[in-house]
Parts: sequence; structure tokens; C-alpha cells
Amino acid sequence: MNISREFEVEKLKNEKREFFSKDTLNILNGQAMYEEFKEKNLMGDSDFAPFNEAMCVNATTKEVFSKGFIKTRALGHHESVENYIKKVIDPLANLFNKKYKYIVLWFGEDMFCQMNLLTLLSYLEQSSFDGKVFLNSFKEDEFKVSQFELTLGNYASVYNEVLVNRQKPSNGLLPVMDQAIDIYLDMLKENNEVVKYISENKDLPTTGLVNRLFQLFPAIGYGDSQYIEIINKTK
Repeated sequence: MNISREFEVEKLKNEKREFFSKDTLNILNGQAMYEEFKEKNLMGDSDFAPFNEAMCVNATTKEVFSKGFIKTRALGHHESVENYIKKVIDPLANLFNKKYKYIVLWFGEDMFCQMNLLTLLSYLEQSSFDGKVFLNSFKEDEFKVSQFELTLGNYASVYNEVLVNRQKPSNGLLPVMDQAIDIYLDMLKENNEVVKYISENKDLPTTGLVNRLFQLFPAIGYGDSQYIEIINKTK
């Protein structure tokens, strides 16, 4: 792990020790962060889990983590329901089965992370979570964490408008999430910026093209698999 990243977590632990106690579930933005934090034993006595999804692609359903949701998401990812449950649902068992005073969500500012964040906030509303929710927001390239409390109330409706119905939400949210929603909706367009760039650079090998897309479109936050799928459709 990057030393500055480890230092940032230790700094947070000194400032908000209750978020590293048994009363807290920390949900991390993916398996890689989970493995890093686990290896370094950074999360104190708290429970912590990864959210291994990419909600910025493929169809979804209104009820987050329902049977219909699982089936729809698995189909979109070309996974069996069993594999999807093992990868996405099982790591979140404590979210479904235990009661917490605090839930802390660790997510970056890019569109990929923000759509995952929106999904989890929608679930917390749908499940009537009555504790406190905090966001540890950061930029992937520097990991300077900004921490603030979120108030549940509009996220389920925004999730439904944006990720289910794929339209601009009627309620405004945090500026970073509003910006991410705009990017998400742009990426749904047939001839978006990424598709245009791929079309203009078809002669590049896939690996080189993916690396260029990472550099050119950091605000999107796609991983290899999302870009490769677009490349295969476009070439």
C-alpha cells in the first residue's frame, strides 16, 4: 500500500475512532481496497466489506439487492446468479444481517464510484437504516479523504430516475454526484466521447487503447473490462 494512503487512514482513525469500532460497518469501493486494508489491518475493530459492482453499466431494478436485482445484474455481467451472489452479495453479509450505529462509505469522485455510492445509499433508504451515514470521498490519484455526514431522503428516488429509468434526476445532490450523473447519461449515448475516440484510433492495439482511455477520461472511472467491451463493439 502507498505509505501516504496508509497515513491518511491512520489520521482518520485518530480523528474518528468510533468509525473503527464494532459499531461501524465500513464499505469500501472494491476488492482491491478491501485486500489492502485487510493486509495492513487498518480498520481496527470495525467490520468492513467491498462493494464489487459496476453499477455504471448494464440494467438494474428498483429494489436494490432483491432477487430481481441479482438476476438482472448477473445477466448484464454475463455471470451466473450463483457467481454474482458469491462475488457481490456474500461479501456484504454484515450489511444485511447486523445492526450498526454508523456506516462509512469509501468512494472516489469518478462516475464509476459515484454510481456505486448512489446504489448503496438507495439501499440504505429502502431498508430504513436508522443509524448515521458518512462518506469518505477521495480522488483515486492522491487519496486525500474528505469526510462528511450524509442525510438520507432522496437517494432512492434519484437511483430510480438515473440508474433504472436512465434520465436526469429531479432532485439535485452533491455537486460531485451531479457531475457523475451527467457523465453516466452521456456514456449511454451511442456516439459518446469514448466511442468517438476509439473510432478515430482503431489501428491501436487494445491494450494501448485502454491505457490511453484511462489517461484521457479519468472522471469516468471505467476499468479494463468496461473499456474492452466498448472497444470490441466499436472496432
